[in-house]
Amino acid sequence: MKTTARIVRVDRTTIYTGINALDHLRVACNPFLFGKNLVFLLTDRNTYKHCLPRLLESNPWLEKSILLTVDAGESTKTLQTVARLWMEMLSHQAGRDSLMITLGGGMITDLGGFVAGGYKRGIPCIHIPTTLLAQVDAAIGGKTAVNMEGVKNQAGFFFLPETVIADPCFLTTLPPRHLKSGLAEIIKTTLTGNALLWKKLKNKNVEELLLLPPESPFWQHLINGAITYKNRIVRNDFTEKGNRSILNFGHTIGHAIESFSQTEEANTLLHGEAVAAGMTGAVWLSSKKTGLPPDERDQIAGFLYKGYGPFSFSHADIPSLVDKMAHDKKKHNSEIRFTLISNPGSPRINMSCQPDEIAQALDFCLRF
Repeated sequence: MKTTARIVRVDRTTIYTGINALDHLRVACNPFLFGKNLVFLLTDRNTYKHCLPRLLESNPWLEKSILLTVDAGESTKTLQTVARLWMEMLSHQAGRDSLMITLGGGMITDLGGFVAGGYKRGIPCIHIPTTLLAQVDAAIGGKTAVNMEGVKNQAGFFFLPETVIADPCFLTTLPPRHLKSGLAEIIKTTLTGNALLWKKLKNKNVEELLLLPPESPFWQHLINGAITYKNRIVRNDFTEKGNRSILNFGHTIGHAIESFSQTEEANTLLHGEAVAAGMTGAVWLSSKKTGLPPDERDQIAGFLYKGYGPFSFSHADIPSLVDKMAHDKKKHNSEIRFTLISNPGSPRINMSCQPDEIAQALDFCLRF
């Protein structure tokens, strides 16, 4: 049986999830459509081709919006792209009463949020995430970012969207690899905050889950659970001064692997693929730092490796990866800090790890 759209309110953001969530877009936009207010619609080349027709079919009034289209991929998420988009908006005489709508995955929500938040000190923004990763993570919580010098998310700020519309109709446009990438973020939420759901997941495997249609009740249960969990944390720590860093589990190593892969065009990783490798390293560190039992460590690492391995770096790459982590935003007073777990559902934040320990964790990812 299909689920219907579900509405969640978090501070200033309203989130619609589930079947027919897209039907709520016009109502969400109404407060910003007085007079001659301009509406900008940001897509990349892929979402322009595969997702825009579906959006216009259900919301034909968007035909009058001003389309902004960029190349797909993380290499587009730069200050140069931001400046180009701002200049294009200026050329249309966009004011603070203009509206930005983003249609795309995590790259587009990061980029579009940055553009909207920085233009004339902020114009309203609505995210329509089209990938699983964006629906459960990137579009939720108000983080914006662009990459600098090949390092992921080095410039950014916190800027809440007015509305997020996570409709599973877009997930049917995704290849299995992109669904798998988004699933990694859902796995993260179970390991840090939902031990019962982790028990359900670990009795399946990644390939089994990918055979289920995205609009199935099980997928919607996973998506709604991940969104609810992230919102609960963000509500209590919007600017990441404390427990919001729970959501960084797997990301310190993962971001380094993801950035490194972008220099190897044949092996460029999706975000979730890199985070899966990062979580594998993080459970090794957890067994050393927080007392995660070895059998739990091996069970989690085995699940991740079976679903996402072998990981695309070598022993020779480990020093470069450790060096990238030295530039991570989560570094504090020259310490490289991690979010770890003492058991599934029991996170520990701000755990300092030494470079030799991180190197051993990376080695564990390769030999597990």
